[in-house]
Amino acid sequence: MIDGSSSPFLESPGTPVFREKLARLEYEVSTLKTEKRLLQQNKDSSIGRYEELLAKKNDELARLQSNFDYVYNQRNELKSKLENQKDVAGRNTSDLTKDTKRLREENDALRKKLDKYERQYTSVSGKLEHVRADLNRELSANDQYRERIGDLEQENKQMADLNKDLLERMKSLSAQIENNRAASQVEELQLKLSALQNTNNSLQSKVDSLLQAKTSVELLKQKNASMAARIQVLEAFEEKAASLEVDNVKLQAKFDEYFGAIASSVEKQDTDEESTVVSFISNFKQLQNRNLVLFDKLNETQSKVTELEQLNHALTSQIEQELQPQLEQLKAANTAAETEIAELKKIKILNGKEIEFLRNSLKDMDTVATRKSVAEANPDSLQEQEAQRKATNQYLTNLEKLVDDYKNQIDELTKKENTKQITMPSKRPRLAENTADLQTFRDLRNENLELAATIKGLKDEIESLRKRLALKERNPSSKGNILELRLNPFAKDQYVKQETLDLLRKENEALITQYVKNGNVDYVPKSVFARQENDKDILQAKIDQLSKKLNRLKNVYTEKSKEILAIISRFFGYVIEFIPSPINSNDFCSKIKLVSKYMIQKDKEHSPPYLILDVQSKSLKANGNYEFKTMCEELVSQWVNDKHQIPCFLSALNLKIFEDYKPRDE
Repeated sequence: MIDGSSSPFLESPGTPVFREKLARLEYEVSTLKTEKRLLQQNKDSSIGRYEELLAKKNDELARLQSNFDYVYNQRNELKSKLENQKDVAGRNTSDLTKDTKRLREENDALRKKLDKYERQYTSVSGKLEHVRADLNRELSANDQYRERIGDLEQENKQMADLNKDLLERMKSLSAQIENNRAASQVEELQLKLSALQNTNNSLQSKVDSLLQAKTSVELLKQKNASMAARIQVLEAFEEKAASLEVDNVKLQAKFDEYFGAIASSVEKQDTDEESTVVSFISNFKQLQNRNLVLFDKLNETQSKVTELEQLNHALTSQIEQELQPQLEQLKAANTAAETEIAELKKIKILNGKEIEFLRNSLKDMDTVATRKSVAEANPDSLQEQEAQRKATNQYLTNLEKLVDDYKNQIDELTKKENTKQITMPSKRPRLAENTADLQTFRDLRNENLELAATIKGLKDEIESLRKRLALKERNPSSKGNILELRLNPFAKDQYVKQETLDLLRKENEALITQYVKNGNVDYVPKSVFARQENDKDILQAKIDQLSKKLNRLKNVYTEKSKEILAIISRFFGYVIEFIPSPINSNDFCSKIKLVSKYMIQKDKEHSPPYLILDVQSKSLKANGNYEFKTMCEELVSQWVNDKHQIPCFLSALNLKIFEDYKPRDE
């Protein structure tokens, strides 16, 4: 017996202790078989999922190949268009020398419209840049969320591994209760539990930081929307100012043409009145014919402008169609990330409950170990020891069942998470071929953009050549001086755009370093305020520029109105003065004061008599001495009451005053 005690086989297998151990070993063997079967099922399901994923990737690769072919064809078409544009530009440069006289007046009429469309194009391009910046910001945020989710998944896997280690330690601890080394193992388990709790706390802090970053991004979006609304309001004011300036230029041109023709026809010739009238009529007919020709040219240019507007709308719709699916994909990815964060929170809660349960089980094991040590100190109570052993064995079986239940729940949650990860849209293709295809696609897109930019530059160069030719044709005949600006407005605009772009880059770098790298969301970087101050300065500069334009237009309007009134008094014999309404301060044309030029020359010391024409009540009133009033009554009864001809009355009155006071003056 003593010599055979070293053999691994049991001498008396009929004892209850060894039977229990045998039953436990059989139970473990059955659990291992079930685990093996589950692992095989999991392996089969994963193989099926990977096959489906491979098929999807092959389909995506085929779609990308078709897209690359389309882009390559577009590139060839754009190259051919560029060559055609170069040929057309070469032919147009030879034809421009013949068309300079014809395009001189057309260029003056279309210059303002061209500036308007350029402003619209710059505004659309600015909005496009804002949308692209928002898209890049959303893409970077999405990548950061995915990286955070990957870190959280790794930490969850580590926690699952730690839980498995704890379960193994529990099983080994149940087998080694009789030994005296239980205390050291309990301490190790407590240390691991504290480590798990620390990891849970770190996960909670990371989730909180992600939520704070999301709220900060929403606030920045709201601020961006408010600034865009203000910019739209300012653009509306700019369009109004531009339209007023164009109207003023048109009125100025009309007044210069009409009264220049009148002055040239009257002042050039010193012959009798009949010859001046005939020359004036011939000049007027020439102006009418010229006006008709210019009107036809204006219709042609308007048709061209409508074509350009249609092209602009088509380009904007194409941009919206290209960017809309990317925005939808980003929204779907954000929703998937939010659901994944919620699932991670649930897993964290389950892990916390499991940790609490393991803590309680360790406490119960400590109590069982103390009871067993007390029982071993009393060798007489064998029945009590046997009962305690049965109770501990029952407790251990219950504990193993609970642990298996928790393990099954964790496995189900991990399976659900894996399925969600498979259905979730991927960040970007991981295969080397897909990355190479994407790189070629980006290169082709950049080449297309460069070709479009070169086409736009060639068109701008053609327009500048046309303007230069028009100026060269105009300089020999015109007597006026050309006003040249010290600073180029285009260069100044480019400098302002570059400054804002640099500030936005600094702001993005500061936000990335603070929110992503450092994880600090308590403070806003200084570059954000610098960028906002720059936006305020730009808006203030635009407001100042518009106010200067309005003041300049008002001054030009007052000067031109004075010139018009002087020309009217010179050629029609009346000094016109507009009397504002006492009721409505904005109404400047309610009453018109008419004073004869010959009456002013006669009565230089006293205030001359005058006529008041009320536009609203349609009445005419004479103010002055008795002689002037009787003269007006006679002429009113002759021309207004009988024939209803107020212009004839005014002409007759002026002629009567000239005839009455001419002999005295002579």
